[in-house]
Amino acid sequence: MYKFILTIDSACDYDLVELKRENIPVIFYKYSCDDKFYDDDMLESSYKSFYKKMRGGKVFKTSQINPQEYYDFFEEQYKLYNLPIIHISLGSGVSNTINSANIAISMLKDEYSDIDVRVIDSKLASAGLAILLFEGIKYRNEYKNIDETYDHIMELVPNLNTYYTTNTLTYFAKGGRLSKVEAFIGNALKINPILDCSPSGALRVVEKQRGSEKAYRRIIERIKATVINPEKQTVIVCDADNKELGQKMANRLKKEVGFKDYKLTSMGPIIGAHTGPDLIAIFYLGKPRNEQTKLVETKEKVHLEIDRKIKKYS
Repeated sequence: MYKFILTIDSACDYDLVELKRENIPVIFYKYSCDDKFYDDDMLESSYKSFYKKMRGGKVFKTSQINPQEYYDFFEEQYKLYNLPIIHISLGSGVSNTINSANIAISMLKDEYSDIDVRVIDSKLASAGLAILLFEGIKYRNEYKNIDETYDHIMELVPNLNTYYTTNTLTYFAKGGRLSKVEAFIGNALKINPILDCSPSGALRVVEKQRGSEKAYRRIIERIKATVINPEKQTVIVCDADNKELGQKMANRLKKEVGFKDYKLTSMGPIIGAHTGPDLIAIFYLGKPRNEQTKLVETKEKVHLEIDRKIKKYS
């Protein structure tokens, strides 16, 4: 019998069937559009409908999971299994929902003196959570205890790396991350931003390139410079309603970087609501984020020239 259970939230953007097969309980976020609320059920059919509406001009909002929802979720797992719990959460740099989880745990401890729930701040979003989860599953299946597993996952968090890119800035403007003018000019100049997550987990633009192919090539260069033991890793490629692009990027990463294997997943509405369709996100283990120096190869002149053009026309 396992010595603890693992749980996760639906922002992990991973295959729900596989999560169920691995006996991973999931707590689901909600999102809304035109005052109508939806559950993030992690179903491909729901994702298709979501992105179709986004492409048609609809704007979606996401909701945090509140303390009572976490309370009910953790209590249910406690009563079902009577085991300690490790919960892997969407990063605090992206959402404050982890605070709700911690409030719920304090409430539960007042009710159940022997309950043990530990929340891991992934410092990341989307399928990056799944990398931590499957490390936890490996330890769980080896019947290691909760202390060993929790410490192991926490040690991996700083080494969890990601890069995102997209060929449209329209949805960043709709979400308030760019002005409409900046997005319009950026689209006209065919700017592809390259984003990562800071050590604290905040999404940030680290580079801009003219055209998709240049952006993809730069991401691969950055991954080569930061990855550790790719031949032992399964890289995760997450696409926002663009399977063909996700597959092409996964093939390139395996061939050019040397990853042992890849896993394709779909980006759900909780992250997709803020980034829009056609985004590609890549997740892997590499050098600690807070120790990575600026890459010498970065085309800094290109980056600055694009910024100057945006300011000029704004």
